[in-house]
Amino acid sequence: MSEENALEKLRSITIKNEKELGLANRSLMYSLFADVFRYPDKDFRDQVRNGELESTLSSIAEALPYPYDLSDDEKKGLRFPETLSDEDIEVEFIRLFEAGPGNPPCSLVEGIYRDGRRSVLKDLIMFYNHFGLSYEEGSMDDRPDHASYEMEFLHYLTFLNLRAMQLEKSQDSYILAQKDFLEKHPVQWVGKMKDQVTLVFNGLKEGVNREVITFYKNLICLLERFVDADYGYVKSSLST
Repeated sequence: MSEENALEKLRSITIKNEKELGLANRSLMYSLFADVFRYPDKDFRDQVRNGELESTLSSIAEALPYPYDLSDDEKKGLRFPETLSDEDIEVEFIRLFEAGPGNPPCSLVEGIYRDGRRSVLKDLIMFYNHFGLSYEEGSMDDRPDHASYEMEFLHYLTFLNLRAMQLEKSQDSYILAQKDFLEKHPVQWVGKMKDQVTLVFNGLKEGVNREVITFYKNLICLLERFVDADYGYVKSSLST
């Protein structure tokens, strides 16, 4: 989303203390959640199969500045069985998130879950542009209210927050922006997406690969829990 690759810069930063470590891992978690809801290409499928996704998410979760424990079932749900074909993964991703007459069974875009779609998009673009991430409606492949874009923006905000912390500059604007963005956007709809994917899962018919749907249902549940926990943490940091 930016001219500079915030993720690469984040990986090159030397972490000096616990506060910086917690903020860096919040940023990494947002980056991870931005990636997992994109089309499952070969690299992603391999990372899920070989346990890299499970290992990475678990290690980041353990280093967050608040409790975010993964159960054994949640960890198991972060892998594809070795027998699961690439075609099954791709077909079920499209069937769940992209296909179907009208809206897909479980959309990954905020506007589907909220009234006033145009005002939602306008507010998102204002957020992005304010922080130097030029986004004109219709100029990108994904919509500005796609889950991946919203998570990528929060990754970028937390990265800017970390840089301000290390440079001993004011962090207030970045912390307030995180709180406002979470409050106005992910907090408003990610829980509804979780309810929708649960509804889809409970109504699955024969011929649908349950293992793929289970995997994405698990991810959405983890995302909803992370968004709620992170929002609570940001609010509490503003009051101290």
